[in-house]
Amino acid sequence: MQGRLLVVGGGPAGVAAATAAAQAGFRVLLAERGCRLGGQLSVAGRAFSRRALWLRWSSWAEAELKARSVEVRLNTAVTAEDCAAWERVVLATGARSAGLSVRSPGRIAVLSAWEAILRPTPLTGSIVVFDGDGEWPALDAAELLATHGLAVYLVTPAETPGHGLRKGERGAYLDRLDALSVRLMPRHDLALCPDGHPAQLRDLAAGRVRPFPLNLGAIVVAAGRISEDHLAAQLRVHPKIRRVGDAVQPRCLEDAITEGTRVVESLRDASSDLS
Repeated sequence: MQGRLLVVGGGPAGVAAATAAAQAGFRVLLAERGCRLGGQLSVAGRAFSRRALWLRWSSWAEAELKARSVEVRLNTAVTAEDCAAWERVVLATGARSAGLSVRSPGRIAVLSAWEAILRPTPLTGSIVVFDGDGEWPALDAAELLATHGLAVYLVTPAETPGHGLRKGERGAYLDRLDALSVRLMPRHDLALCPDGHPAQLRDLAAGRVRPFPLNLGAIVVAAGRISEDHLAAQLRVHPKIRRVGDAVQPRCLEDAITEGTRVVESLRDASSDLS
């Protein structure tokens, strides 16, 4: 038996670390502050493009954690004091949506793409989705809102929405968005007033501004992700603490899972050094 291990965060990196550590002989507790496992993948799984992946992963995670006798506690917030009682700790606290720098223009709602994915039905009217990071949240939000019958305008300063995605994945998104009559507006930006309120859309190619669509109901902004590092900042650097996945730096799903699995090697080394 390698010892006791606390894994904080039940996203893909945390689950990978917990199952690999249990297989290596650690007694593992996996603590997740939310009501279910999955982290950002559970949010992405609300949209069509990742629904099948989410269902496969969640079924695998449940079976694997049970098979490895990992103790799982949901709705559990972990503090720095809690971590001090454990021999080894893996921080897989994930990432959160970056703060929005755009303010609501009057009665028009401004919300993050993650919020729109989780709660699409309260929105009405025309929706402007601003793709500020070229990743999946803006495209998933646009697709999900369009499936609810809303008129969606997908705006991006880049040459194409989802420019940070792989070509094949981006192409599949664009085909589905076209089928849903989502209007793509590449090379457009939000023209902000000095107080941060969006006033118009700026056409970067033509060098002019144009009004928002009629009956604008909401502006949905994908502003990127930042690591959830509050707990890590409290714990600072310690030989028994490891960070994995988005808790270090936002990354793709495959890299997060790989890093979670490989952290067991460093945990073994640390155990040997301190034995």
